[in-house]
Amino acid sequence: MANYLVLRFSDVPTEPVEWVVVDQFGAQQGQIEHGDLQAAADASGDKQVIALVPGTNVLRAVIDIPIRNQAKLLQAIPFAMEDQLAGDIEELHFAAGKRDENNQVPVAVVERLKMEAWLEQISAVGLNLIGVYSDGDALGEMPNTTILLVEAQRVTLRDATGHVAATDINSIDALINVWVNQHQLTESDALPPPINLFIYVTPDCESTIQPVIDRLRPKVETLETLVLPDGGLPRLAAQSIVAPGINLLHGAYARRSTYGAYWPVWRASAALLAGLCIILLGFKIFEISSLDKQVAQLDKTIDQAIHYLFPEVREIRDARALFDSKIRGLGAINPGAASGGFLDTLDQIATAIGPKNAATATIESINYRSGIMELRIVAPNVETLDKIRETIAESAGLQAEIQSANPDGDKVRGRMQIKRAGA
Repeated sequence: MANYLVLRFSDVPTEPVEWVVVDQFGAQQGQIEHGDLQAAADASGDKQVIALVPGTNVLRAVIDIPIRNQAKLLQAIPFAMEDQLAGDIEELHFAAGKRDENNQVPVAVVERLKMEAWLEQISAVGLNLIGVYSDGDALGEMPNTTILLVEAQRVTLRDATGHVAATDINSIDALINVWVNQHQLTESDALPPPINLFIYVTPDCESTIQPVIDRLRPKVETLETLVLPDGGLPRLAAQSIVAPGINLLHGAYARRSTYGAYWPVWRASAALLAGLCIILLGFKIFEISSLDKQVAQLDKTIDQAIHYLFPEVREIRDARALFDSKIRGLGAINPGAASGGFLDTLDQIATAIGPKNAATATIESINYRSGIMELRIVAPNVETLDKIRETIAESAGLQAEIQSANPDGDKVRGRMQIKRAGA
């Protein structure tokens, strides 16, 4: 389960910060601590850190602007709010939240100098910062309800529109009076608008706030109080986890990627992986080169074989197609003869001579042209030669004729012509 360290800055820069650890649901883990930022960094370990800055330093507003692109929206917001701000917009930092149900954009505005001062302090101690929020946003939201947080050093008020005001505990009456006057009946109202107030108070301020509560009850529609025994920070921390407001880490202060911090750890592994990739790539290149050489050698051998068999051929573009064409041409005296051809005839001659006369007769040469095959056969006698002719003639579709038979010692050299029937 992931834990977070929620850090809260004081209104007074010289005062110590306070922090608490919460889980992913905002539940408090351990005690509230106080000290300087270095002590907070030591306590954080590897936890992600959320910083809460004083709401009095952050102006909250809502604007109606049609731009949807986030980058362009941030560029346009300063100019859209320029008339509402007293300072120079170049000296202010703007952050935008999600559009509400009325299609309006909530905006947070803070002085750049204050923002940079907070970030410099956090960066100096190496905290893993993931968000900076106004502690006024961390009070949360209740429909049509103003929330008041009363602490020993400060009173913070967040109205139903999200505006935040704060003062010291001694000036609480003035703050309350201004707030009540803003909710008085206007000329356009048929009835006074309802005033709902929810007060969070720390135990040390109960006696101080009680007279104020008594004076307020007749003026408001509803008024509820809740005592925070551990102070305001646990409440603010929980809200900043489960329903954070506007993260001020936008634009120039947007959180940068932390991948670079892990590079030294993975550098050796990355180098080994890169080396392995180079080796595999080199092996593949060598393999492809070797195969290309083998293909080239085979092409050369095929070209030589075709030129040897068919000397009349000068250019070879498709060796396989050329060879098939030449073979078909050898047996094609008519369209029907192409289906038999040289190989079929040779197969039947081998059948005739091989099984019956292989021990006594041999073929000296074969000549095949225009569907006619001529054989020169050495046989022991004329009877064997004639027997071979009869065997071939028995094959379907072949005719065999002895052209000559000449004695040669104790053997006979014969010439036999074979062709297909009807050729």
